[in-house]
Amino acid sequence: MRVLIIGRTEILYNSAVELSKSHEICGIITSKASPEYARTEQDFEQLSKDLNCPFLNCNFLNQEAIEFIESCQPDVGVSVNWVSVIKAEIFNFIPNGILNCHPGNLPEYRGNAVCNWAMIREEHEIIVTVHFMDPGELDSGDILVQEAFPVNEETTVTEFVNFWETITPSLFLKALNGLESSSIKPKRQAEINLDPFRCFPRLPVDSKIDWNKSAKEINRLIHASSKPYSGAYTYQKVGDDIKKLTIWSSRLVSEDTLDIGSPGHIVYNDQNTGESLVFTGKGIVAINSCNYDLESVFLPGKKWKSIRMRLGIDVEQELILIRKLVNDKFGKI
Repeated sequence: MRVLIIGRTEILYNSAVELSKSHEICGIITSKASPEYARTEQDFEQLSKDLNCPFLNCNFLNQEAIEFIESCQPDVGVSVNWVSVIKAEIFNFIPNGILNCHPGNLPEYRGNAVCNWAMIREEHEIIVTVHFMDPGELDSGDILVQEAFPVNEETTVTEFVNFWETITPSLFLKALNGLESSSIKPKRQAEINLDPFRCFPRLPVDSKIDWNKSAKEINRLIHASSKPYSGAYTYQKVGDDIKKLTIWSSRLVSEDTLDIGSPGHIVYNDQNTGESLVFTGKGIVAINSCNYDLESVFLPGKKWKSIRMRLGIDVEQELILIRKLVNDKFGKI
């Protein structure tokens, strides 16, 4: 089949390479890469030269892109992370539709940050889905192939992203081969007995830890916010300074405890394992690795010695202190 590549990211780049082994890549359309992407528009341009196919770098699928697509004469499109929803008129020039690989179960988990939301919502698996795109819509087309990734209390989003990146090229290939041989029958999402819902983007501030929540909830948040994302974080008073502490890995120690303490309090620093155990609103969570802004990652149990330490800050107390400092310097306000 003649395959048109549309989009960005290393996942799409690797998929194009894999598909080129048994299908013809007839053209590549990409746009400016985000800073966190491992593959840039220059990489896609070089790939087009390696595969001897035309290349277009653009921000919108406008008339220029339509003429480009028409000239490529594709049978089918494969898209990952294009900058916007692909409008209906583009599909007129791709007779067998456009395939997308979505890192979540459809029809339930449509939209953004779906793997992060799935982990926070305590799903037991995240399903990677290759599906047809519907013109002008988001994650609503017929399903072709799916692959499940099991999730438990210790699973991190890092592990899922590695799985997603690894499995996607082979899932695209399986879908294209199945369509070509008619061995795969697309399944309409409306036929699946699940209610669809939309996930909206997560911002870095959504990963701020509320130590009043349970150890189970906090552990899930840390695991769902880890690399390649920005990490779960809290603030810690260190002397007269307040530092932002990003926590990259953790372990659920207990969902409840008979001990009594305040949420966010460090209750034990293990010099052998490097863990620091933290009291929460319900239960104990262990911090395995973390770092202060612009500083190296460290094992807190080896660095911290005291159990007279508290994560999270008393905002009211800090505001009172700021007011006092302002009054002392500029007079009463």
